[in-house]
Amino acid sequence: MADKVKVFALAGLDEDGRDCYVVEINNDIFVLDAGTSLPDKTIPGVDALLPNFDYLIANKDRIAAYIITHGHDESFAALRFFYKYAKAPVYCSQTTMTIIEGTLAIAGDSVTNFDFRIIKPSDKVTIKGREVKFFQTCHNAANSSGVAISTSLGNVVYTGDFIINFATEETNYRFDLKMASQIAEEKTLLLLCESKGADLPGYCSPKHRVNDQLDRYFKAGKRIFAICYWQNMYRVRELVRLAKKYNKKLYCYDNYTEIVMKQIIAASGTANISASDFVSKEDFLRVKKSDLLILMVGNSDDIFLETQSLSKGTNSDKRIQLEPNDIFINVALPRVSFETLCTRTMDMVYRTGCEVVWLKKKDVSAMHAREDDIRFILNLFKPQYYFPVRGYYTKIMENAQLAVSLGIGLSHMNVFVLDNGMQLIFEEGKRPVILPNEVTGVDISPILVDGRGLMTFSEEVIGVRQKMGVDGTVVVALTVSKSKNKIVAGPDCQMRGFVYAKEAEPLLKSITQIYVEEISAALTAHSSLEKAKEIASERMRRFIKRENGREPLVELLIIEIE
Repeated sequence: MADKVKVFALAGLDEDGRDCYVVEINNDIFVLDAGTSLPDKTIPGVDALLPNFDYLIANKDRIAAYIITHGHDESFAALRFFYKYAKAPVYCSQTTMTIIEGTLAIAGDSVTNFDFRIIKPSDKVTIKGREVKFFQTCHNAANSSGVAISTSLGNVVYTGDFIINFATEETNYRFDLKMASQIAEEKTLLLLCESKGADLPGYCSPKHRVNDQLDRYFKAGKRIFAICYWQNMYRVRELVRLAKKYNKKLYCYDNYTEIVMKQIIAASGTANISASDFVSKEDFLRVKKSDLLILMVGNSDDIFLETQSLSKGTNSDKRIQLEPNDIFINVALPRVSFETLCTRTMDMVYRTGCEVVWLKKKDVSAMHAREDDIRFILNLFKPQYYFPVRGYYTKIMENAQLAVSLGIGLSHMNVFVLDNGMQLIFEEGKRPVILPNEVTGVDISPILVDGRGLMTFSEEVIGVRQKMGVDGTVVVALTVSKSKNKIVAGPDCQMRGFVYAKEAEPLLKSITQIYVEEISAALTAHSSLEKAKEIASERMRRFIKRENGREPLVELLIIEIE
């Protein structure tokens, strides 16, 4: 019996991160990656965004596997949330498992109940009686893989993130052409290929390397500070190799860096680091300055905020200060949402007088497939159908147009540019069918993660948070005695984010007076206190608008006692 194949994205299309793609073959569901993304400034108070996994929960008994291609938040960080409600075996490399476990341990979350099925970066396994083949790819997360799932119609191939790089000495970052070619000998029904670098000409390699650009600074015989995103394990590895080449010891700038470097990077075995390569906190002042590489790693804007603290001398360890004879290296290529913060941070670093080496996107390429990398993968697999994924719409369109231009049988009839939730269905002897969200009913609204837990994306909630971020907030509380039917304490007023301190006193007096008037009137008339709060809130809003043109969020509280 011929297979029925359904493919769609829960997230990852027209965005940076949150990658999560679903391949349904008959009754079995394969989930390819389960990532998160970082919020931008339009979503205040949110730690991360997850794909909406209501569909997976509703079909949890049909999930055959989670397949995690590599150890980046955008590919695995939603897994712990998914797994609590929809358990299934997790297929990934040993390195990726180490990263997942280490990351969640740092966050204080247990991962002991995960059913990990460890695969080699290039491997073959059978899942639910179906052959699944992996081929190692070169990406800045060590031991990453693409995957091919067999069907009677041909393979569904997902590249994950990759660049074409055959450097055999880099065994943890090698594109396995032999395994990929073996898979390509079989029919490829559908190829899902990343798009994040699709608008850039040429191959990514060797522009992804920084060794040659940094070698002379390590050779200079000075103390070096370096900041880097730790999930860019390839870049961390380059820094470590240079340090070893010039006999420098590694010093972890803070506790976070130490945990990551020792419990994740070193434990993964991908950077060839041993305990003897590190300098302990106790021995920091005993080591000659010129023999030190002080490494600071992060995973978000934290790395720039900590660098600002270092530059201003407000960091917690006062033994570590930037000095004019130091070299400061920034190889943390920021996301678009962090570019302003990065620039402001580097301005502070320059003011310390140290020598600054700031590698930017024009100096080093992010390890994502560019035009020629994508051309290579398309000509290798020669798919019957093509589905560009992973990236903003402009990048996906560049990818699609590139595919059509190659002359390998791809056109607007078999290259699909889709939105999250749109389902692509293949059946033998039929043309592919595309079902829109209105028909599938798959909820693709993001799940927001904040300090309180999970919540579905809500325009109302986001609107409230945006208002608080722009116009500030006012909280007024008072205590009412039920038996005495009067106000016995307060009001206490707290104002944040919308008025200068010197203007606060007269405004505070007027605001509290409005609240007291309305609540006192309600108590005298034995009318509804809730109604009185609504009237007071509206009066306050109009008053503040008239006084300083702002419209803060007003929260009124009443504490009732006997």
